[in-house]
Amino acid sequence: MSTSTDIRRTPMANVHIDPSFDDAERRRRLFAGDVLVYTKVPEVAAFAAFTRDLVTGALGPDDPTSVHTRRSPDELADLLIDFKPKFIHHPESIAHLRRVVTALGAREDEVYADVPKLRTAFPRGGLSTGIAYAFQPHRDTWYAAPRQQVNWWMPVWPVATDNIMEFFPRWFGREIPNNSGDYNYYVANAWRGRIKDFSGSKDMRVHPAPNEPLDADEPRVTVVPPVGGIMIFSGDQLHASIPNTSDATRYSIDFRTVHVGDVRDGSGAPCADVRCVGTAMRDFRRLSDLADFTEEEVAPYDTPGTDDGVKVFVPS
Repeated sequence: MSTSTDIRRTPMANVHIDPSFDDAERRRRLFAGDVLVYTKVPEVAAFAAFTRDLVTGALGPDDPTSVHTRRSPDELADLLIDFKPKFIHHPESIAHLRRVVTALGAREDEVYADVPKLRTAFPRGGLSTGIAYAFQPHRDTWYAAPRQQVNWWMPVWPVATDNIMEFFPRWFGREIPNNSGDYNYYVANAWRGRIKDFSGSKDMRVHPAPNEPLDADEPRVTVVPPVGGIMIFSGDQLHASIPNTSDATRYSIDFRTVHVGDVRDGSGAPCADVRCVGTAMRDFRRLSDLADFTEEEVAPYDTPGTDDGVKVFVPS
């Protein structure tokens, strides 16, 4: 499968395929709104193969890409609620993440990472709330991601333009009216233990989004990496899950990293319209030894007077 880039109308971002940038230049480009794709990375392919084995074992005897045709939304919610934490906190998942990041030129003693997440996007009519929430247009920074966050996204099985994600690059660095001021990261973390309550029924959690739907003719960019490839973009990019109109369930992995140098010098994406409460900075651990950021490093990015809440990163 080849990498393809579907650019509709006039894009406002550069998409770099297999660039030779070092890590510092890569982050500079990402914080300026560019998107990067690496197409053939053995460490990425190994992570995808490891994940396919885990998913296949968890869903057996059902084929993972068509499991939605044999399991009800409630059954799928129960399966994923049991399986996804096992994947997230599997020691090999963290080890694969470390191998991918270092293979692409970052230093494990300078990079902090959140846990890798397995995402599922079922075809229309399938589970799309709670544990399989289909994200509407949003920035991760509206969900309290630090401005230094770099997002890494990779498919587990082949994906296509009708079941992946899209970017809205015209809004990078530009304010768009949104409800991120209603989002409290520490409250949201506390709700993670109640994910069943939001799966298979109406999802009542706060999900930051533009106040008004984007126009149908809004310029957008869709990038389709191959299995064994990975896409990298800023957590401040406005992006969304494309409604899955294919016949196959999409499985993907995403994880987030932050470079300690960017945290200390204040580098990062523009964050022109972020109003949320709290910061996800405490969920990141240094890849070399799983050390936390210090509270002195976190404090400039937190909301004064808030509780540091519930961590997501729970190392094995």
